[in-house]
Amino acid sequence: FASVSAGSYHTCGIRTDGEVVCWGHNGSGRATPPAGAFVSVSAGAEHNCGVRTDSAVFCWGDNQWGEADTPAGSFTSVSAGGHHTCGVQTDGAVVCWGDKEYEKTTPPAGSFLSISAGGHHTCGIRTDSVVVCWGHDKFGQVWLPSRSFISVSAGWNHTCGVKTDGEVVCWGGSRPGDIAPPAGSFASVSSGLGRTCGVKTDGKVVCWGYNGDGQATPPPGW
Repeated sequence: FASVSAGSYHTCGIRTDGEVVCWGHNGSGRATPPAGAFVSVSAGAEHNCGVRTDSAVFCWGDNQWGEADTPAGSFTSVSAGGHHTCGVQTDGAVVCWGDKEYEKTTPPAGSFLSISAGGHHTCGIRTDSVVVCWGHDKFGQVWLPSRSFISVSAGWNHTCGVKTDGEVVCWGGSRPGDIAPPAGSFASVSSGLGRTCGVKTDGKVVCWGYNGDGQATPPPGW
C-alpha cells in the first residue's frame, strides 16, 4: 500500500498500482470502492472520496446529505468529513459539498495548500502557511491560532496542527486531554474522535486523548 485512511467503522487504502481497497462496515457501499487508479483516498464517517489519476474526484458510500455528490473540476486533494466533503482544486480554491449545517460547506476565499474535514468543521492551510477554519465551533475547534503551520488535522470536536518549528498545537475538544499534546518535534499529526496521534521527527508514534478502547496506546516499539 501507498497510503491508508480510517473512517468511523471502515478503512480504505491505496495499493501501489493505484487500486483502492476498503474493508469493515459496508453500509451504503462504503467498503465497495470503484474501479480505477487513484492518487489519494479519504475515509469519512460513512462515505469516502478519492482523487483519480486524472485529477477528478470520485466519492462513494452514504449520500444522505449530498456528501458523495462529486463536483466537476480538477483537484489536488480531497478530505471526507462527518457528512460533508471538501477539496482543494488545482488553482488552490477550496470547494465543499454535503451537509450545509453550521456553514461547513461555505469555505472562505483564498488559495490553499491542504484541507482537512472533521466532524462538523473544516480547517485548511493557506499558501501563506496560515490556518483557516470554518463550521461548527461549540468546543472552540474553529479557533484560529496566529501562527505558521505545515499541516493541520480536524478531528470530531477538536483540531491539531504541526507548526513550522515542529511543535504540535491543539484547540477545541470536549475533554481536556483532547488538546494536550506532548512536547517534542513532530513530522505529522492526525486527529480522530476524542484522540490524536502524531509521528515525531525521530519516527516514534505518540497519541493522546480518549483511550477507553486502547486507541491512544500505540504498539510497543512504534
